[in-house]
Amino acid sequence: MQGRQDHSGELWEKPANKRTAELNGTGKHRTIPQRPPGMARIEHPPAKPRVARPQSQTSTPKKFRKQLLIITAIFFVCAAAAGIGSYMAYNLFQGISVSSGASTAAAGFLGAVSKSDYAQAYTYLGPAITLPTHQAQFIQQAQALDRCYGPVADYSEVANSATNQDNSQSFSYTLTRSKLKKPYQIRITLQQDRDSPNTWKIADYGNDLGPGASAPACKA
Repeated sequence: MQGRQDHSGELWEKPANKRTAELNGTGKHRTIPQRPPGMARIEHPPAKPRVARPQSQTSTPKKFRKQLLIITAIFFVCAAAAGIGSYMAYNLFQGISVSSGASTAAAGFLGAVSKSDYAQAYTYLGPAITLPTHQAQFIQQAQALDRCYGPVADYSEVANSATNQDNSQSFSYTLTRSKLKKPYQIRITLQQDRDSPNTWKIADYGNDLGPGASAPACKA
């Protein structure tokens, strides 16, 4: 232990335990905790248990065949559904196209009639009308109706009047003539051309383009 001299030249010593207590800050000696009686002394830490790695199961041939059958069945079901969907879409498109072609032809015919262009209107007629009625005769009949009831001033298709049967379609139209107080309806039937499926011709429009018996007799 090392000391130091005082004014008289003598050495004095400071106890080490007192200095240690001062450094501790409490003025008391720090005690070492004791192991409780009966507790076993552990020399080495316990070994950590290892978790076994899962082993991959190899597919047996029987299981593989089952999976292959399931995949094949799903493929055929999807293919069948796609085929049915395509067929329905094609028929729907064809139906819309056919209906549009017939309606366009009927509207074109009445458009020519409303303009008194009967030569053009005659081109929309099919053999069922053109064979017994020549163009000049058709024009003469149409002009006679104009003199009696006035020219066709307006026409419109009757809602939900379209019917479709095999290769023929029918539409009802409301016609307004300048000399008639009330409009009247006619029924136009069209047939699909055998040589040109996209072509529709008028097969019937009644006895004539007039109002029929509901109108007063013509005095022209």
